[in-house]
Amino acid sequence: MLRSLSVQFGWNQQRRRSARTLSPLHLPEILVIIFSYLTDHALRRSVAPVCRLWLYTVQNVMVREVVWDSDWKDIRGSEALSTLPGAERLICHNHIKFTDYSEEHPLMSALRQLEAEYQERLNGSNSNSQKQVKQDVSRSLAEQTPHRFFFHKNVPLQHLELVTTKFSSTLFDQFPFPTSLTSIKLAFCRRFGSSFSLTRILILCPLLVSFHAKCQINVSIEVTLEPFGQQHVSTTATTTTGQQQQQEDKRQLVLRSLVLEGLSLNIVKFEDLLTVTPHLKELKLIDIASYWFSPRSWSGLLKHLKTLPCKLESTHFSSNGQGTNAGEMETMLTLHPMSSEWSLWGLDVQPSLLQSLEITANVVTKLELHWSYRAWGYGGGCHRQDLQSAPKLIHKYLCNSPHLVHLRVVKSVFLIEDMDLFGRRTFGDLSLPNSNSCNSSSPDPAPDPTEASGTMQIWQCRNLRTLQFEINAHLDVMPMADPVQSRILFGYISRVCPNLEDLYISCPTVCIQSGNSRSYIPRLSLELDGGICLLSRLQLLRRLKIEDYYLCQGPDCEVYEMNWIVPSGRDSWSRMKRQKVMLEWGSKESEEARLETERKKNGGLKKLIPVSQAKEDVRLAKDLQDLGLIVDVRNMVKEMDGNYRFVCFPQLERMSFEYPIDNSPRNELLRLFPKNSRLDGNSLIWF
Repeated sequence: MLRSLSVQFGWNQQRRRSARTLSPLHLPEILVIIFSYLTDHALRRSVAPVCRLWLYTVQNVMVREVVWDSDWKDIRGSEALSTLPGAERLICHNHIKFTDYSEEHPLMSALRQLEAEYQERLNGSNSNSQKQVKQDVSRSLAEQTPHRFFFHKNVPLQHLELVTTKFSSTLFDQFPFPTSLTSIKLAFCRRFGSSFSLTRILILCPLLVSFHAKCQINVSIEVTLEPFGQQHVSTTATTTTGQQQQQEDKRQLVLRSLVLEGLSLNIVKFEDLLTVTPHLKELKLIDIASYWFSPRSWSGLLKHLKTLPCKLESTHFSSNGQGTNAGEMETMLTLHPMSSEWSLWGLDVQPSLLQSLEITANVVTKLELHWSYRAWGYGGGCHRQDLQSAPKLIHKYLCNSPHLVHLRVVKSVFLIEDMDLFGRRTFGDLSLPNSNSCNSSSPDPAPDPTEASGTMQIWQCRNLRTLQFEINAHLDVMPMADPVQSRILFGYISRVCPNLEDLYISCPTVCIQSGNSRSYIPRLSLELDGGICLLSRLQLLRRLKIEDYYLCQGPDCEVYEMNWIVPSGRDSWSRMKRQKVMLEWGSKESEEARLETERKKNGGLKKLIPVSQAKEDVRLAKDLQDLGLIVDVRNMVKEMDGNYRFVCFPQLERMSFEYPIDNSPRNELLRLFPKNSRLDGNSLIWF
């Protein structure tokens, strides 16, 4: 049928190619034209059943997501919450205080209504509920534009992510967590002396499999735990009779993952909670505050875990400002000696520990490094003297372990000096006249890393899929504020980790220089010469997130320096603007060339020697020779704007720059540049 249709339309090969580039907005018009050539019989017998089958199949396999931000205007926020019925994931960023008059809070009101409808279906009050599973669509076709997708209301909400800056313990314990939830992620910001009941949440959500709660910097929140028998069911009006009986019987929870970070916790009461979690696989108590209860070691909890039926596969136990003694560390390692995930505490990272890691290196798939961000003054715990070696040791481990073929996830802190293979971060801002860092007579404040040996250390984990790290320069003599340091960072990541799918880069709120303990605010440059376009080499990247303090005040660049991320950013106007900017780089390139020549004469610059003679390692060593130089950015821009076959981030789905909610690339650029029209047109609305 389709073949005859194509002949009837007279479509040739060229038209088929152009059809692939059409926006999805044109698809309804094309389908109307195609269907106009079909008979009523064909439409009834073939088209309609296939379209319905597609709708129901997509509904069952795709997780529909709703995003809500309290800063949105009433119309936008109300429209988002109106699409909540039938969504499986809800992501919220809340700035509104949860008040006693909670019906005035739009989020809580929408969740209560959603829970009421869910309980109504569970209780079987609607005799036609089975039919509605197939027929009840969220919006009728007559009420919607032809560009919207339609899904059933009957799909229960299963995943909740909530970031809130307004928190009160008494009022938050009235938050209506839907009973259908299977995973909850909470992030609390900017509020002291509060608490929330974990027991209440676990009782409200009997299907909960994963619970993660994290406190951001300068936040202190306590997790309260009550015995299940004393937690009255009357705290919620939506709990069913069956759930009451289960609570009275102290039923076992289905919880498999429990992660608490930066919270205050009573360990003794927490041990009682673990007796009803036999299915637990992941247990992480990270940076638990010790000043809310008498300091104690983890020995009691570790002994208690050995008596429980749960078989943990991933663990972490650390307390604010305290390391782990040898006996506790040995006990932790025996909990899961062949674990594929390593979650380390900064104070515990020693050469001996990494030697133990090398024994099981062939099975390691995930490596995490944690420390406290709430103590030891502003700037976080990374400035402690006994923590300064941890990033160095992790970097050295990644460089000296070529067998890390299974490593997929790294979450750590790294130093910019370890990524600066040629000592070019000292070049500074070459656009400034009489720059000291450009003066050949001035001493080089950072010695070239090649002076000690002919080889330089590069991470060996080529198959890395997820990289989340904080970049630090507090041990350095150069503040991390110049575009050259951003070029080094973006260039290193894009070359060394070519298979990344998830990239999250953050800067500390405050860095402290080692020389005179002077504090400064580090930054990453988003300008064209900052080299963020170097990340476009990551053709498999799906999620990009960058955070630093300066991004709160808006981007430090123009739209044409960032809009290459979306297809519309490669129009003639944007390419012309980028070419004009690059014409001003001549003096910078000349100065860099002069500095490189002088260093070669003095023997201070050597070529990067490949780790092996493998073709991949040889090519990598050659590609890294321009690391940090502005010519590396120029070549990248030429490739992007001069080759129309080159696609920037073909797989990118989510992007965020100092914003707690990940946006689509287009929407995030519109947020950064709200008054600019040189971005993609209207996008599809997935309801």
